[in-house]
Amino acid sequence: MNTLDEERRRLTEMFDIAPSRVLYAVSVLGVADRVPPGGSTVERIAAAVGTDAQRLGRLVRAAETLGIFRVDAAGTVRLTPAGTLLRSDQPGSLRAEFSDNALFTAWGPFAETVRGGAPSYDLANGTSIFAGMSGDPGALVTFHAHMRMRAQQLYRSLLPFLLRRCAEDVVDLAGGTGGLSELLLEGDAAVRVTLTDLPEVIALVPPDMLRRHGDRFSAEPGDMRAGIPRGYGTYLLGSVLHDWADDEAAEILRCCADGMVPGSELILLERVLAESGPDPRRMGDMWMMAMTGGRERTRQEWAELAGSAGLTLRHVHHGAGEISAVVLGRSG
Repeated sequence: MNTLDEERRRLTEMFDIAPSRVLYAVSVLGVADRVPPGGSTVERIAAAVGTDAQRLGRLVRAAETLGIFRVDAAGTVRLTPAGTLLRSDQPGSLRAEFSDNALFTAWGPFAETVRGGAPSYDLANGTSIFAGMSGDPGALVTFHAHMRMRAQQLYRSLLPFLLRRCAEDVVDLAGGTGGLSELLLEGDAAVRVTLTDLPEVIALVPPDMLRRHGDRFSAEPGDMRAGIPRGYGTYLLGSVLHDWADDEAAEILRCCADGMVPGSELILLERVLAESGPDPRRMGDMWMMAMTGGRERTRQEWAELAGSAGLTLRHVHHGAGEISAVVLGRSG
């Protein structure tokens, strides 16, 4: 096979939408939930989830090629370790995320977004991703449960740096239901964390988190765009600014700068893209363009954004994963 043929095959494989839709169907139907530890048959699973057995069998065999199931010669279906992540009761489950059809259909008008239109999600669904959640309490609960789990995964490799850099009094701005706050509180018995987010989000903070950490932890409703708690040593913004285009992100940073005092630092936990050359994190940039109209940024772009809000980029710490800590201070 010549080089051009190899490239044609590679591009064709990348263009194939079928694998993601197979995972979607397995998740929506709850197939993994119906596979016990000892395995089951396609017929039993089909009866449990209410599908045609022959078609479900084809879906299961397709998912087997993706490493979700193992099917032996007798037809017994078992979950692989990857397959367990599609169970509803599995810690860190991906089932809810993979069942969200709006995330798939949102890519349909993506070319229009690139031309200069609204986010692809908005064009496909008639509303923004955040407005859609605000009108659907169930979606809000699912989203923030997922983000809490994801925060603890994404930021864990940065925890040693954060514990060294943070002051004893920390504000976790727009911190959801406290995934990042929990990491800090469990990592250092001396740190005190104030979590802020919108009232409907703060209402979802696990009650046991408040009980376990006592006066070291508080959760306060508030919109950071209307102002932040003043006078703290460290402010954290975890994966927030990438949701926003530059103008909106700069406005958020200006609100943060207004609440900071000399010596305060604002630490952004965000992707920092390579200045040049291929970078897998560029796919995350496409997700933000499509879903929210936001963007991922390079170090230089973070520095310029900070400068437009009266802040200075002091340091960037790269963790073991895809997220870095971008440390900002007040200019002057």
